[in-house]
Amino acid sequence: MIDLGNRRICDDGTVILTPAAAMEVLYAGGSLDDAWVVPCEDVTMHNDSNRMLDAGMQQLKATDGPRYQNTNWYGTWGTPEPYASMDVLALCLDRCGTDDERVRVCEEFKLFQERDMVPVLRHLVHMVDRLRDAGVTWGVGRGSSVGSFVLYLIGINRINPLDYGLDINEFLK
Repeated sequence: MIDLGNRRICDDGTVILTPAAAMEVLYAGGSLDDAWVVPCEDVTMHNDSNRMLDAGMQQLKATDGPRYQNTNWYGTWGTPEPYASMDVLALCLDRCGTDDERVRVCEEFKLFQERDMVPVLRHLVHMVDRLRDAGVTWGVGRGSSVGSFVLYLIGINRINPLDYGLDINEFLK
């Protein structure tokens, strides 16, 4: 699956839109025949209003089924071994120099686990290693991602959030 912010493209080509993106497509005269929309009150209101007023506008297909709640959304990324099964917590703890850093890693890692994002961390380690191997330069970090000490240790960004008192919760909102 490819995540483009307000749109996600599944491996089979199906598009899942946020409600705002779906409305943009509709107002621009586009078709949502092959798209699904993240379920919400706006989608329900649109469909109910359309039926009540017999407006002839396209009904939005809201999905809360397997496509939207796929728990193995990272399964098709092709993360190779040894990355696919690596112990990211051990890797990060090994890169820590102080007890405060180890505490922060453990706190963050628990939050990543709760969100089923450990496979993402594994893939990011793989990606950073490939970028380094290829001599590719990437940004120093931007946005809320610099609030993560784990991402700093993995190499996604080069801004140590502990130096600036940045909170991991700003990243994981």
